[in-house]
Amino acid sequence: MSPVSRREFFARSAAAGAGLVVAFYLPGCRSESGSGPFAPNAYLKISSDNKITVMVPRSEMGQGVRTALPMILAEELEADWKTIQIEQVGASTLFGSQATGGSASVSSTWDPMRKAGAAARQMLVAAAAHEWGVDAATCRAAMGAVTHPGSQRRLSYGELVGRAAKLPVPADPPLKQAGDYKFVGTRVARIDTPAKVKGAAEFGIDVRIPNMKYALLARCPVIGGKAARFDDSDTKKVAGVSS
Repeated sequence: MSPVSRREFFARSAAAGAGLVVAFYLPGCRSESGSGPFAPNAYLKISSDNKITVMVPRSEMGQGVRTALPMILAEELEADWKTIQIEQVGASTLFGSQATGGSASVSSTWDPMRKAGAAARQMLVAAAAHEWGVDAATCRAAMGAVTHPGSQRRLSYGELVGRAAKLPVPADPPLKQAGDYKFVGTRVARIDTPAKVKGAAEFGIDVRIPNMKYALLARCPVIGGKAARFDDSDTKKVAGVSS
């Protein structure tokens, strides 16, 4: 196991610029320095240029999870959908089971995604309230920004990430009621479609790494059958073949 956690990795790799990384709450996870990116977990990044990146821990197999899961998080975050982008994450124990199947991707990540967005929203609102010296209850989050209706002041999420990173992570952030949903239950353009149409999307078959080898699995055409004999002497004469 690596001695560097995912949270620490984000904090170090983004040290050159302000950012916010938030996800499903894990007790005790928060930025120690109070500066730079904030990474109590791994589902969400908000950069100082207002780019919101949602980490997708499930595979896209045609059902649209790369859009459905960000919609859940963006709903609670009160994000501007136009600023949402995605990042497919690799295998990690931070996300629990990452198996994709049984139409369970949305149901199994519903609560983590909601809590990730809600926690970030509460922290951003608190950051704005502290900046203005007002009660957080008098502030509103909407469309990727926090406003104070009483004084007509407004700060974008990108402008707040530095201060939000210094705040404690709420253990039980308030969640929206279904009647207040703006994204969930609506039709939106799939986030991953443009890259697929342009041929820029990377699939498993596209991956290439140094010294990569390829294998072929040969199955017996008869159920329960076994190989009677196997001679790979000629195969081993081919350059690059190993056994």
